[in-house]
Amino acid sequence: MKKSINILAIVGFCGACISFYIGAGFATMQEVVQYEASYGSLFIVAIIVAALIYVYTNLSFATNGNRLNLKRGGDIYGIYCGVFGHKFGNVAAKFFDYFSALFCYMSFVVMCGGANSTVSQQWGLPIGVGAILLTILVISTVVFGLDGILNSLSKIGPIIIIMILFVSIITAITGLPDLASNMASVDAGNYTNVMKQVGNGNPIASGASYGGFVILWFAAFLAEIGAKNKLKDVNIGMLLSTFFIFGAASVCCIALIGHIDVTAASDIPALELAKQISPIVAQIFAIVICAGIYTSAVPLLWTGVRKISHEGTKEYKLITVVAGILGCIIACFIPYKGLVNVLYGLNGYLGFILIFFMIIYDIKTKMSSK
Repeated sequence: MKKSINILAIVGFCGACISFYIGAGFATMQEVVQYEASYGSLFIVAIIVAALIYVYTNLSFATNGNRLNLKRGGDIYGIYCGVFGHKFGNVAAKFFDYFSALFCYMSFVVMCGGANSTVSQQWGLPIGVGAILLTILVISTVVFGLDGILNSLSKIGPIIIIMILFVSIITAITGLPDLASNMASVDAGNYTNVMKQVGNGNPIASGASYGGFVILWFAAFLAEIGAKNKLKDVNIGMLLSTFFIFGAASVCCIALIGHIDVTAASDIPALELAKQISPIVAQIFAIVICAGIYTSAVPLLWTGVRKISHEGTKEYKLITVVAGILGCIIACFIPYKGLVNVLYGLNGYLGFILIFFMIIYDIKTKMSSK
């Protein structure tokens, strides 16, 4: 008799995936602007491309992590790259393994920058306060390892997505009268001087980059989760998260474009939308954004530290503290909007290269199993 699915586990994995995905960039809606809303009427193309990449790659990560019973999530790169031979596979795998760990750590720096901008824009506090508070919370969580991270993220993710949908749906409705004209204005390039864009005018390239940068976030994370849990529960939870994440992104785009006059130039477009409802909602949403930043920052720092140390050791805890403090310091000196555009865009294209290895490997293993 087949074992039934575990509803609570599925909800937990769904929440963890949502929490990981919705970090500073999504919660502030800055990445939604740059990757999707900046394309006006073509935003849905970027979303569909990113969603397809998200589903395929995460199914592959979790499934292969489970099938091969990987001890460390980062080992998944060696599996994929080894399809072109042992020597080449080792070199390529080491590159992706080390680069992804470095990128995840640099993405933690982006989260610190997002915390700085949010706290400064909403409450007028000095730059540095947001990053310091975030770093303290993240370090306190990461030292407990993967199980502690899952317990933390699974509970916060659904709350964040509900609040984002609440603000987005209301402002999407209030922005409907201006949506068509604003969309035409974005299509005409009237906001290119204040609104950064990934993809250089190509929504397919933007969607590929968006899906690509998330690949290197989720590779080690989901491969290790897949190895340590029931595969069906993990995959169903991930697929469920797809509906919420990209459904929310679509509504966000409509809301952002409907109010493009105030969102295009803002560091934190989400707060501008919340202010359209009421100052109180803006205050609450600022807290939600900080929670979203925290839920991504935790596994990002964990992935970087996990590459060079083992959980539970004194070395692991020391590196976690040092790396957290260093990232906090860096974030205080680099503009947040620039961090999102350059770092995420570059990593997205490199992550998309990994898909090529993944497709070849998955086709080959499926054929050999037959």
